[in-house]
Amino acid sequence: MLVTVLERYQLRVFALFLLVCSAGWAAAQTPETDLGLEAFPHARVVFRSQLEDDDYILALGSFKKTEGMWNVDHHQRLSGKLTRMTLELPSTHTAEDGFQFYVQQLKKMGARELYRCNGRECGPSNSWANNHFKVIQLYGLDQHQRYAAYEVIHDQKPPYYVSLYAVLRGNKRVLVQLDILQSDKAPAESIATDPDSLLRLFMSQGFYIFPGAVADDDAGTSRLVIKPEHVETLVKVLQRHTQWKIALVGHDYRASALVNQQRDSLRYADSLKAALVKEGISADRIVTHGLGSLAPAGRGSQSARVEVVKLNN
Repeated sequence: MLVTVLERYQLRVFALFLLVCSAGWAAAQTPETDLGLEAFPHARVVFRSQLEDDDYILALGSFKKTEGMWNVDHHQRLSGKLTRMTLELPSTHTAEDGFQFYVQQLKKMGARELYRCNGRECGPSNSWANNHFKVIQLYGLDQHQRYAAYEVIHDQKPPYYVSLYAVLRGNKRVLVQLDILQSDKAPAESIATDPDSLLRLFMSQGFYIFPGAVADDDAGTSRLVIKPEHVETLVKVLQRHTQWKIALVGHDYRASALVNQQRDSLRYADSLKAALVKEGISADRIVTHGLGSLAPAGRGSQSARVEVVKLNN
């Protein structure tokens, strides 16, 4: 039977409807950003926006009162594409649930924690809601809030910076704020991890990866690029805990014979030791090792790295 003009029109409308529905379903399944973070299951999106921001303030400290004003005591100004989301979690979940859901994803990406605070040590929730994020719905109970800032670097590209805030409101609703800034350039000065956050890493996992890329100098010799702000943070932790001893373990995955990889990776570790000794840390507290490519599990996207390992005294 021949299809009438009306039937053909109806078929085209129905096909278009299916296409729109399919596109909507696909969009719902797409990660929240190109960083790849998945949405908290069944969370309601309260606000979502994406814009170019040339003066984003990444909070790297808590809110403290100075001269009658509440201000973040340490921050970094950044620029780039900013994705912002305010989520309301299902009533069966806590602020800690929402916070850890995203923290665990960031850890799997190899994110470097720059700062973290919990509860009242973050300062007033009102300041985070109104002064920093400018989302009044985030105003909640000071003792039930969490904040953290992370850096994510992929293949030596300009980094992502993530601000994560979770809070329980007085009406028992739980909100999570997620700011993801895709930086348009690497900052002029690398952002150092807060000493308290670094100490937390040592206590929880016993080691961390020192933030330093490997590059060739003018003579073609590879070396670890050591920035003083990262050395300063590690020195502060070691000065607090004078009984600690550490191992600096170098790794190198570049195309070369194993003996060359081990030689180069030991040189990376030795250069970091020299930087620490120069800042007053006793050489007797530091041992160095070069493993070359013998520990592939922790490679990630890096061609080389140095791990700082807390030794059991």
